[in-house]
Amino acid sequence: MESVGASVNGTERTFWWQGALMTMKASADETAGSIGLVEARFPAHFGPPLHVHHREDEAFYVLEEEIRFRRGDDEFVAGPGELVFTPREVPHTFRTGERGARALVLVTPGGFEEMFVEGGVPGSASEGPPQEEYDNGLLEQLSKKYAFDVVGPPLD
Repeated sequence: MESVGASVNGTERTFWWQGALMTMKASADETAGSIGLVEARFPAHFGPPLHVHHREDEAFYVLEEEIRFRRGDDEFVAGPGELVFTPREVPHTFRTGERGARALVLVTPGGFEEMFVEGGVPGSASEGPPQEEYDNGLLEQLSKKYAFDVVGPPLD
């Protein structure tokens, strides 16, 4: 039996998502819906638009570099070893600095991590990101299925 997060029967586990490399560590299918866990390698100046999740809470555990976050009305920076929790229904976003960042992204309950698979490009299909800016049309298309709303621009 393979461990959670291992490649299962050759199934792709790494995806390019809007310029970031996302590696699935655990999915809702593997955890009875409890969690989704993704290792994210964010490029320099990466960040989504301000958005709000309606189904799940999201947490970021910063592994390398620093990430500037906005959660509700608060803005702050988190570095290696720090956990940032963003509860559902609270608008949030983030932005990496000059050197990008690496973080674990946890969603609970699981399921939202599948958006990176559905909207991404398999990592094996490209050595580098096939796209580096957010595709707002794709976000709007996926927002209904994954129960989130874009409510503002990304951080500058």
